[in-house]
Amino acid sequence: MKRSDLKDLGLDDSSINAVMKLHGQSINEIKGQYSDYDELKAQNSSLNEQITKNDKDLKALQGKVKDNDQLHDEIKSLRKDNDNLKQSKNDEISKMKLNHAIDSKLSDYKVRNNKTIKPLLDMDSIELDKDGNLTGLDNQMETIQKDENNAFLFDKGTDTRYNPQGGEGSGATKMEAFKEAFGLNNDK
Repeated sequence: MKRSDLKDLGLDDSSINAVMKLHGQSINEIKGQYSDYDELKAQNSSLNEQITKNDKDLKALQGKVKDNDQLHDEIKSLRKDNDNLKQSKNDEISKMKLNHAIDSKLSDYKVRNNKTIKPLLDMDSIELDKDGNLTGLDNQMETIQKDENNAFLFDKGTDTRYNPQGGEGSGATKMEAFKEAFGLNNDK
């Protein structure tokens, strides 16, 4: 959203500032939800580099000590530990991808707060297939939405279009209609 777009709609500077402030708050809220993304990405890169280095070191060490059984056993143990670390890292990444996919899908259902919905979900039955599609979430969300006790968890949306009682000939200007719709009317 650009200030020039709002100006083209006929808004004055104070109205534009109010709209931009509200828009900025929404953007900052979204940024806050994903603030740790860069940190996790850096950790992932660092751990992958460490795993690759460990593999190279193990192969080099194994080539140097062909006849020592104790060192072979130690190398096998280190390799097993390294494989476990790889698996753990892959599981972590899969879990992050799943959580991100669930959060994205929950926004399609107009969930007001993902943290309030997730305890209601059977997370063990929700999976992310090879193509990146979620399975097991839609049925659960339909059940949750049908329960009237959960209605407050969803944003039902309201019709925010300004339609004065008198129809188009009511005499209200675009600016007055905008101010009225967003509660910016200073006359009251």
